[in-house]
Amino acid sequence: MSKQNKQNAPAAQDGAEKVITKYDLKMQRRKAEKEKEKRAKDITTAVTVVILLALACFVLSFPIRTYISLHKSFIKVGNDDVTKVEFDYNYYTVVNNYVNSYYDYLSWFGLDITKDLSTQTYSGDRTWKDYFEEMTVNSLKRNKALKEEAKATGFTYDVTDEYNKIVEQQKANAQESGVSLNKYLQQNFGSYATSSRLKPFFEEALYVNAYYKKVSDEKKPTQQEVQAKYESDPKSYDSVDYRILQFTAELPTEPTELADPVEETEGEEDTNTTYTPSEAEIAKAMDDARALANAALPTIKTEGALVEGITYSSANNTIRDWLFDGMRNSGSTTVLSDESSHVVYCVAFEKRYRDETPTADVRILVADTQEEAEDIYGTWNGGGATEEYFIELSNGKYVENSVAEDGLLENVSKDEDLYEELVDWIFADGRKHGDCEIITITDVASFVVYYVGENQPNWYHTIESDLLNTAMNEYVDAVTEKIQVSDPDKNLRYLVLAEEEAKAAAESAAAESAAAESADAEGADAASTEGSEE
Repeated sequence: MSKQNKQNAPAAQDGAEKVITKYDLKMQRRKAEKEKEKRAKDITTAVTVVILLALACFVLSFPIRTYISLHKSFIKVGNDDVTKVEFDYNYYTVVNNYVNSYYDYLSWFGLDITKDLSTQTYSGDRTWKDYFEEMTVNSLKRNKALKEEAKATGFTYDVTDEYNKIVEQQKANAQESGVSLNKYLQQNFGSYATSSRLKPFFEEALYVNAYYKKVSDEKKPTQQEVQAKYESDPKSYDSVDYRILQFTAELPTEPTELADPVEETEGEEDTNTTYTPSEAEIAKAMDDARALANAALPTIKTEGALVEGITYSSANNTIRDWLFDGMRNSGSTTVLSDESSHVVYCVAFEKRYRDETPTADVRILVADTQEEAEDIYGTWNGGGATEEYFIELSNGKYVENSVAEDGLLENVSKDEDLYEELVDWIFADGRKHGDCEIITITDVASFVVYYVGENQPNWYHTIESDLLNTAMNEYVDAVTEKIQVSDPDKNLRYLVLAEEEAKAAAESAAAESAAAESADAEGADAASTEGSEE
């Protein structure tokens, strides 16, 4: 599932949605994975504790507040009254997923998870708490809309097995953390969370996820649609190889004969000010860089740095239109300038093509040790050595070793972010359906890999993904559009701010309209006066 598609997909709920694609498989050693999980739990606990610290003692001291949180409507989303317990469940899911996904970039965003989110500015008057509450409401709207659609179509789905797996995983996490199950749930989903209270929310998420997958499968584009999309817009899906040399203009750091005249000012000159070149000086530096680039044209095909497999969307803005010109021929060269960055490029075009890199589907179970991998392989081999039994083991006895649902990684390509040993095995000559082998990578892990079969090439999956994302986004937007959110008690500050912003914008527009009408009236009066004088 792409990033774009995830924006409209139902929110994952601590195991309620196990959607793991090949891009999630980083194949780190199991020890590193456990450290990552521990860090995620520490992050979750920190976020939860920081947000609730100021209110925890006060809230828990009054049983009436617990009753209100459990039964009173906090907000209304569509036809559903959402209690504080349900809102918190979704809120902390959103926060935890965001923090775990962007942990390495939080400081860049100006977000400190050890501090109160309601005191940290996100944008304008809005805080990070406001931002996450808005994300929570959007998630609730999508999920409630999809739930209504699913019920309206008569969709049924038994969530029992999946829910039980979630509970077992939560129990294991709680035990590893050294706390009770309810304490673990409170740390992750709010101070009122218990297993029984959260059960309907997990079950709803599982139901919605299953329906979303059903619709997604139904909307998967056909081969004819993929081919038609390519033919209508090949530039967006082709790749190019080219060679390039870059020449950066050497801008003067002090005035030259081309510098702008400087007016004399009283007092001493500020020697700490960085010199700003004049337009003439910049033009001279760019001309010099272009001269170097032009001088490099005869050797660019041999001395230029080779760049391969670049798509139009990922290409440098200065050179991409030239590269993807339909008339471009192999061996063509040019010099192109980026005036804003003061850079000149010498470029040689090599070829444009459709990325036919093959892909394959495989099933993988990961083991901590060679011995564990041999146990997995022996169990599979002794049970019939079939794909069906490998799937059964992936979802049953060895579910913790499975890299994804059914152990399946689809559309793995040669340039995949996998270990070289795995890629070499997957794409070895003569590889066929049913091949299964243990691959051990020293100091990493052992992998039991089952080869399912060859799949479509990269270009095909890129278009297929784009078409499916578009179709699903349009579908979810359409069903969500009718879902209204009501917050009569003004529990959500971002909604209050939105109302105030809308009111201010309306008043400003009205004032501008009145001013324009007044100006028109004054103009008409003036014209009338001039006419009468004549």
